[in-house]
Amino acid sequence: MPTAVDDAEPHGVPRDAAGGPIRSDAAAHERLRRGIHPDRISASWPVIGEPIEQDGRMLHPVTFVAEAVAGHEVMVHLNGVTDAHRENIVPALMEPVAGGRHALTYLLPADLRVSYRFAADASLPRDAGRTREGWRRIHELGRTDPRNPDTIPNPLGTMSSVLTMPRAPRHPAWDAAAVDEPPLSTVHLSEHAATVVHGDPSRVLMLFDGEWWEQLGIAAALVRVGGPTTVLVPSGSLARRAQLLPDPERLLPHLLDEVVPAVAAVIGGWDAARTVVAGQSLGGLAAALTVCLRPDIAGTAIVQSGSFPHRAGQSLRPPAGQVGDLVRSLAGSRIQGRFLVQAGTEEPALLPAAEAFTAAARRAGGDAALRVYTGGHDFAWWRIGLFDALDAL
Repeated sequence: MPTAVDDAEPHGVPRDAAGGPIRSDAAAHERLRRGIHPDRISASWPVIGEPIEQDGRMLHPVTFVAEAVAGHEVMVHLNGVTDAHRENIVPALMEPVAGGRHALTYLLPADLRVSYRFAADASLPRDAGRTREGWRRIHELGRTDPRNPDTIPNPLGTMSSVLTMPRAPRHPAWDAAAVDEPPLSTVHLSEHAATVVHGDPSRVLMLFDGEWWEQLGIAAALVRVGGPTTVLVPSGSLARRAQLLPDPERLLPHLLDEVVPAVAAVIGGWDAARTVVAGQSLGGLAAALTVCLRPDIAGTAIVQSGSFPHRAGQSLRPPAGQVGDLVRSLAGSRIQGRFLVQAGTEEPALLPAAEAFTAAARRAGGDAALRVYTGGHDFAWWRIGLFDALDAL
């Protein structure tokens, strides 16, 4: 029987009348205004204040502080959270405070895990997000928080800082303090085939966007918890990724003709029943496509923030509420396999799309469950959710 949707779903970041996160004047913020040096306020930043109960929810004031070049404006960009300000970034601009610094305090949920960056320039366009190019410029300007040692690589080829709230999900796979880790055993097959990380031979995980996961340290994380043998399937350039992952006529032959035979020769065969395929965004869609259309490749999919609104031949930013090709194709179809679907509360297009796919997969005979994380379109929680899903199998 299909697994029920988790009833204890997070509700996401509380919003003000303009749709953005709620700003607050916390104690740390007030002290910055008075010119107190950040080092005398806290040993670590951002500063997470004492919890506040609001409408039955537990929130914390979180104060960010940034140094800036004189005359520059600074915006704090929290993945997904401040995207509501794409067409008017004013509510995300940090306030100049004493000492040439900028500060901003938001009320954020106790279970949020999110990456963020500071974007600074002499004049930040107020409507930067009206165009794809303008929003890309905000990303290009983004820098990590030098006071926060917790950083992760991002798909832009740069780094992001990570905010982990007190009740955010954690997983020991990412406990960097672990000691006495056994040596890694990896086999790099080819530029476009895969890298194999040897782990538990009774299970195989095939993971799209393998080069991104390598940068995140997935191999060490797998070793820490005795994870499965993992096949890191690279996507290549962003252009190749956009062509390959959502198109079953390109994706499935690539897997069947290149990836599976090469990996099978290394691990001693291929068994779909013990193989899990996982991905994020377009990779999440690719994972779902693989199990729906070729269960002889993998019997289970971990689908994180899947791009289910995607339709062939359309822009990568489809209209809000659009039902994509895969969900439409499931009407009247019969499928097998298991789907562990995940999405973030701060993904206004992809969360309802994940709900639509989960329902459609169940109607078609699949075993599908949805779990919602408090976060955006973000490796900050994807890396936790991946291991949560593996633990659930």
